[in-house]
Amino acid sequence: MNRFIKSAVVIFIISLGFVYAAHADIFIKQKRHTDAVTIMGQTQPAEDVVSEIWITPEGIRSNAPGESTIMLLDRQKIIHINHRDKTYQVHPMGMDKMMEASGGGQSPEERAAMQGMMKSMMKMDVSVASTGETKTIKGWKCRKYRLVMDTMMGKIVNEVWATEDLKIDQKLYDRLNTAMMASMPGMQQAAGDVQEEMKKIKGVQVNTVSNQQIMGKTRTSTTELLEYKEAKAPAGLLDIPAGYREEQRQ
Repeated sequence: MNRFIKSAVVIFIISLGFVYAAHADIFIKQKRHTDAVTIMGQTQPAEDVVSEIWITPEGIRSNAPGESTIMLLDRQKIIHINHRDKTYQVHPMGMDKMMEASGGGQSPEERAAMQGMMKSMMKMDVSVASTGETKTIKGWKCRKYRLVMDTMMGKIVNEVWATEDLKIDQKLYDRLNTAMMASMPGMQQAAGDVQEEMKKIKGVQVNTVSNQQIMGKTRTSTTELLEYKEAKAPAGLLDIPAGYREEQRQ
């Protein structure tokens, strides 16, 4: 997968998370475990990733092992940082613009075909329903929801436990999430409907079990909230580290 597409997908996933967790200067730490799966003879090994996310009015930053992704909302830019080789790439926000910027060697017909393919891939239908079940997780009173996402890549059924014990800033959520979802190809028309459906999940996601159907196989992942707090974001949070060199888009 091209790095500019990877960056957009990472930010898109984070933007969906704003429905659960968005507040001025919020720190989130979460752990995601994904089970191994074998598809068409190819085995994708199990994976455990701990990520840290800062959400501020100026932008967001997600840090995972070896890489970081920064979204600068006002400047309409996404920065993908590779800490292993100390490089970074800057992309315009919105996958349509990303593909235009990276398609220097492609004909207009090839760029149009690629954009059409990506629009189809990113289209989705989302439905949310409260199950009425409740329980306490890590001291937080939680309610269970069933979130189903139908995409070109397959159906994803999520079991979401969310709590209203933690604060969220709805205005910041609306600003960031609307901008991100509207920028995704294929989402412009459906963004409003998707957001309204996602708002049915009240509060901050504490634990989510996702089952994704891929070519007749099911891959399960579990995301667990490890830490959630209001705190002043560190200085230079949205800056590129000194000494890193820019890598041109492919």
